[in-house]
Amino acid sequence: MKYSIFYLIKGNAKKYRDNLVNIVGQRFAENYVINSKLPAHITLKAPFETKNIKLIENILKDLTKRHKKQNIEIKGFGNFKKFVVFLIFKFSISALKIQEELIKKFRETKGINIKQYDKKWNPHATISYCNTKKNFNNIWNYLNRLDKPHFKLKFDNITIMKKTGKNWKIHKKFILK
Repeated sequence: MKYSIFYLIKGNAKKYRDNLVNIVGQRFAENYVINSKLPAHITLKAPFETKNIKLIENILKDLTKRHKKQNIEIKGFGNFKKFVVFLIFKFSISALKIQEELIKKFRETKGINIKQYDKKWNPHATISYCNTKKNFNNIWNYLNRLDKPHFKLKFDNITIMKKTGKNWKIHKKFILK
């Protein structure tokens, strides 16, 4: 089975991101993120295959027992190579350490591959994938006319997502104390 590890965004930040995804998707005919139906999230561990999800559940159970929820913030807009447009997240040092420990535990787990994304992690919440350079420029100009978003959140969950067919569904959610 294929899984990924997410932080699920909640509250006003989730509403803001979801609204922006819909506006950008409809206004610029970039509907991939809308159609994916993924919940608002930050990927903590890139997709991986495992037949032993109980082992992953135990890692996350232990990790969330030992750590408290931490501060994170949305600090504006960013992009990857003028293709992916996203909300920039700034994790506190303590929150970063949780994600680093998560990757370290996975690195030590036989059969779980660590991808480039995991090694050079850049916390973000995707707004749109742009199909053309012109569309990227139009979306980027639109976003830069908006007030810079700023939300304070708690990094309070680590969630296992499971791929079922073309969709990702919540498998299990772990709460940081």
